[in-house]
Amino acid sequence: MTISFSPLPHSAFRRAFIVMLALLPGLPPVNAHAQTPWKPEKTVELVVFAAPGGGNDKAARYINKVWKENNLIDAIVTNKVGGGGSLAYTYTTQKTDGHTIAIAQAGLLTNHILGRSPLSLSDVTVLPYIGAEAVALTVRADSPYKTLKDFAAQLKKDPGSLSISVGSTRGAINHFTTALYAKAAGVDPRQLKIVVFGGGAESVTNLLGGHIDAMVQAANNAIPHHLSGKMRILGMSLPKRSASVPDAPTFREQGFDVLMEGWYAFVGPKNMSPAQIAYWDDTFAKTLQTEDWKKFVTTTGWEAGYKNSKDTAAHLRAEYDQAKSLLTEIGMAK
Repeated sequence: MTISFSPLPHSAFRRAFIVMLALLPGLPPVNAHAQTPWKPEKTVELVVFAAPGGGNDKAARYINKVWKENNLIDAIVTNKVGGGGSLAYTYTTQKTDGHTIAIAQAGLLTNHILGRSPLSLSDVTVLPYIGAEAVALTVRADSPYKTLKDFAAQLKKDPGSLSISVGSTRGAINHFTTALYAKAAGVDPRQLKIVVFGGGAESVTNLLGGHIDAMVQAANNAIPHHLSGKMRILGMSLPKRSASVPDAPTFREQGFDVLMEGWYAFVGPKNMSPAQIAYWDDTFAKTLQTEDWKKFVTTTGWEAGYKNSKDTAAHLRAEYDQAKSLLTEIGMAK
């Protein structure tokens, strides 16, 4: 007598094999889809590309504060200043695990477009987007320029007569905002006197000291000084006025079609594992839900927002294309 066996379909064989393993003594239960969770085994390093006191430095340090106060993560902040962020991003890519992550802004994209750094999005692991911040054009309180139209009138007379700080990076969000404003005013952005410092804190010091005429910076660098009466925000790159500074007008309401978001995201070394990425997705989602973080958003003029790593990667690819188009238009792309 011949006995024949019909082969089981692959999926049925797989299920049967898993059941057989689970019945064997001494073996742990088998989960075919389980992924071993990951969490930091040592102190996490938060890398910042600007000097202490700037907008991204403040954000990183506040995140670290939230982590400590909510017993989420043990971390330290490391400042790696130079190359418009290239030094910080390169430092991060040299690490080999998920314990070092860097706060990222547009310089991550524009340094590559400008030919300043060979490092691109493909050299990092993109982690979550945590929100965006308006950009503010600000002068000293005693400046003769009371409105954006006053400032634009002087630029039209002599584009190089006013020194404007855009923080630590040419060709990034602050510089984009300045260029769009100049174009809207009928001024060639390439003729402006653009000044770069180590970060937003140095821009503030130089503006208050009378060494520059204006700064175009993340709004959090200007808001405290605007509220104290030491500076005047001439324009914010928002569609409507910010609740944190309701007396600061937008570019649009003054006739300049300038909208710009200074997004914040995180990146890690290339080839981080799916478990490490999942950990950071979950951790940042929890961080942004804390009352401490919500308070930070309210007081700094941030736009609250969260995107997981996958959605953030898609967002940054779109941002890269837009940045390349604008930088090509103003003659800066390589």
